[in-house]
Amino acid sequence: MRFRFLFLSCILILCAACGSPGVTAPPATARPPSVATSRSTGTLAPSATPQPAPTRPTSTPVLLPNPSPIPEIHLLFTGDINPGRCVYYYSKQQNDLALPYRPLADLLQSADIAVGSLDATLSDYNPPVPCQETRNLLAPAEAVQGMQFAGFDVMTVATNHIKDCGLVRGCVNEAMFDTLKNLRAAGIQPTGAGSNLAEATTPVIISVQGVRFAFLGFSAIDHTLWATDTAPGTAPFQPEIYLDAIRRAKAQADVVVVLPHWGTEYSSRINWEQITSAQAMVDAGATLVIGNHPHHVQGVETFPNSAVAAYALGNFVFDQTWSDGTLYTLQGLLLQATFRGTKLQQIELLPIHIYDDFQPRLAPPEEAKMILAQVEASFAEMPKR
Repeated sequence: MRFRFLFLSCILILCAACGSPGVTAPPATARPPSVATSRSTGTLAPSATPQPAPTRPTSTPVLLPNPSPIPEIHLLFTGDINPGRCVYYYSKQQNDLALPYRPLADLLQSADIAVGSLDATLSDYNPPVPCQETRNLLAPAEAVQGMQFAGFDVMTVATNHIKDCGLVRGCVNEAMFDTLKNLRAAGIQPTGAGSNLAEATTPVIISVQGVRFAFLGFSAIDHTLWATDTAPGTAPFQPEIYLDAIRRAKAQADVVVVLPHWGTEYSSRINWEQITSAQAMVDAGATLVIGNHPHHVQGVETFPNSAVAAYALGNFVFDQTWSDGTLYTLQGLLLQATFRGTKLQQIELLPIHIYDDFQPRLAPPEEAKMILAQVEASFAEMPKR
């Protein structure tokens, strides 16, 4: 029997700042069991030679071990990030590359693992792309400082802009390799691209309180960018490749998270490829499937085994006031996944609005309700398997 339902625990936060996620207090230290002692007070039996009082063996105190509390772990995911174009221009004007991330930095920094989707490159191969309508999303290498400040730990680079190299053409793979290098130098682990297929499909594994989380990125957009056995590129979104990679990651980690770049651009409708592949990835061992690329929020689905697919989180740091969209390109979601040990316990959706063409903040209450209604409608309209 098919079992499908929407699992949304949505938080509408009315202030610009948000406290850190709750942490389960450790239990009070158990008191060691006491050991009763006794002394013999009886008189000695008559004897020509006094006999010592009989001794009574005492038991050795045993300290029972405290059961370790199951750790609570928080993962936080964002929509698409473009640190170039107008985002870089406005940040540079204020001489503050962290400016786009400052309003939500506390949330990102408080997560045990913060995960983003880089829909751009970080390279000095060519001059910065200006603040104008262009589809080439190159950001200077120094733009990584903003993501580093925000506290990102993992960034999927399996996107259709990972080989963008600016308005001056001529590069092939240089901007992509620069991006991987610059992210790693900032302490952010890239996933979903590499010098060949094996490297592109190798998971990033991060351990938190003894729980191993594996992250895999795949791109369904622009197959000309896909890696092969001998060529650099993104991890191809092909079933035989992503299912094998998920199974291999599951053998190395407790929790597998897949970050697909997929779907129909500028649409809330979940397409058939997303629907069927999400089921296949969950069946292969993925606990979370967190997608991006549509620049529009889409539905969230919970599977019978409690795995969750969030089909698209919209935009996060992006300048799309003028580029292809209307209000929806200025909106998105933060998705917080709470684990109790290896078990996914809760999903929380935090609606955001992008202000001034570059800076996301928590959406005001009425807009937040509208964004969540879009998520629910997208799920309700999803074709049945």
